[in-house]
Amino acid sequence: MISECIFCSSPNFVRNGHDKGGVQRYKCNDCKKRFCEKGIFARMKTPREIIINAIYLRSYPLSFREVKRIINKLKNYRRSHVAIYKWILKFCPKFVEIEKRIPLNFSKIWHVDEKFIKVKGSKDKFAYLWIASDSNNNILAVHVSNARNGKNAKIVLQKARERTGFNPDIIVTDGLQGYKRACRIFGRKCKHVEAHFKKKGFVYQGKIIFLSNNRAERINEYFALWLHVCRGLKSFKTANLMLEFYAMHINYLMPHGRKEEVKIELEKVPMLIEAR
Repeated sequence: MISECIFCSSPNFVRNGHDKGGVQRYKCNDCKKRFCEKGIFARMKTPREIIINAIYLRSYPLSFREVKRIINKLKNYRRSHVAIYKWILKFCPKFVEIEKRIPLNFSKIWHVDEKFIKVKGSKDKFAYLWIASDSNNNILAVHVSNARNGKNAKIVLQKARERTGFNPDIIVTDGLQGYKRACRIFGRKCKHVEAHFKKKGFVYQGKIIFLSNNRAERINEYFALWLHVCRGLKSFKTANLMLEFYAMHINYLMPHGRKEEVKIELEKVPMLIEAR
């Protein structure tokens, strides 16, 4: 059941006849574009189930060729690994958009760290992956850059604020000097704590808590394992898309010990995909 325009997400649309196969068409009164009840999978010759399964499998540390072999073995459906790669590029932005509508229990203690990755076209031998997460192990934002400096630290923090809708109380980082200036965008109420490996005590909400960036280092290991099968990324645009896609996997498919109400929200994901 279509609930909104697949292009602009407006609920202001009307029925607009049927195609030759009898599929209901719609027209959006806001963006003036037409779409059908198949949503984002319209005009795809490959069955929707195959595409979703392939994308789901690629969210694990499996190469495109491995995903191709699994789909062929389990579903008896042959498509090339290049086709699966194109499905990722085409549909993952939509899935990431849907994912951002599902609420998560974000905390106000954030951890930010960066690591080396391989991206074709980077100025140096390596590019840099910036990851912002919270104390509940939710990924708030990812960002890929050429340089390891305060400008790019600020970008990932701004992305994290857009994702959560609020400023953090505490940001934990390593000793990179660029974080000091980047954290100023949140004002004086936000406390910046430099604690790379050794824990530091901090008074927060009337209690003493011990903070370190070991949590961020652990999350970096998940990304490193997933990136190992990629053998590098083709461009910065592709890198940001693929890593946002994997962040969605960590947030919703990996166990976090979250509350029951968040688990109930996950059941709405297939319904949201159908609605698109």
